[in-house]
Amino acid sequence: MPVVADLPQAPAAVSSRDHAVDLIKGVACFLMVVAHVPFKHAPWLNIVTMGSVLFFSSTGMNLWTILARARGDELRIAANGLFLIFAGFANNYVQGTLWMSDVFQSAGMAMLAMLALRWLLPRWWTWLFPLPFAVHWLNQNVYYWKISDGGVSSFFLTPGLFPLLPWLSFYLLGAHLKRYPGRAMRLTITGAALGACAMLSWRVGFHFDKFWMSTDYWLLALADIALTLELFRWWLRRRPRAPWAEVRYWGANSLVFYILHSLVIRLLEIWIPAGPWLLLGAVAGTAALMRVALPMQEWSRQRPPARILAACAVFSAGILWLESAYLSTYLAKSFVSFGLTLAFVVAYPAFKVASARLPVYWN
Repeated sequence: MPVVADLPQAPAAVSSRDHAVDLIKGVACFLMVVAHVPFKHAPWLNIVTMGSVLFFSSTGMNLWTILARARGDELRIAANGLFLIFAGFANNYVQGTLWMSDVFQSAGMAMLAMLALRWLLPRWWTWLFPLPFAVHWLNQNVYYWKISDGGVSSFFLTPGLFPLLPWLSFYLLGAHLKRYPGRAMRLTITGAALGACAMLSWRVGFHFDKFWMSTDYWLLALADIALTLELFRWWLRRRPRAPWAEVRYWGANSLVFYILHSLVIRLLEIWIPAGPWLLLGAVAGTAALMRVALPMQEWSRQRPPARILAACAVFSAGILWLESAYLSTYLAKSFVSFGLTLAFVVAYPAFKVASARLPVYWN
């Protein structure tokens, strides 16, 4: 999700955008919907969890692009990361996963961690992409720092939704592949990861587990990221115009897509509880609703940010008061809660306008 550069784009993206990254993120949006739509008797759909991997790695690619400008944007990026961590609590409240690291909070923590690593090791920081998984592996197999779900530790270590460790690996790998954009780097990582996975599977068997982040899952994820980027780079070089404008549109605005798809799925599930028709309706409904949400963001961006942020805070407080004082049924509370995430749609552009006024201090 281009969390740090999630500006609305027309369906035909401008030439300054990296179309391969937008395609990766747009495909990740589709896989995310597939993963969240119930399908009966389809355990093979576990493979679509790789959409999260593509989501986070492409966010790392976008973050590297911003950092490479060397304009002293570190304070602004850090402020946006903190805002995402805070806003993630609202999304968790809606989803019923409070006190677990959601997509927003994972991205926010990763942004702060990447800034810290860049400051400590400016020449080598992207080469550290295996380190977060190594810490996770030690937790799972040697030291057992965390062995159960829940608690504040779920923001940092598995098990959890998207804890910083090991998911930071994929953000760092995305930045690494943008920092070293040659084909040799992509193919080397793909080959090394697939080879290591094959050897591990031959010796101890294959174990594909996202929630506990098995070594097989992590290695396949590295190969997936590098190979997908290579395939899109290869494809785009052979096309006179960038293809799949709608998918690129989702990718360029993936944060909004993520927010809206849960609302659409929950609404359609009233009539279509599961299956391919729910999937088609969710994709089409989310794409249509984006045409309303993105103009709302543009409107927000053009207003005084303090007023927008204050209005969104009052609106969110009103939602919480309405739920606690008057609503009793799950359905009513569920849909009213989406007001919190829709408030975020409006508030985030205003916050980015405000954060752009922070002083430049690091070049």
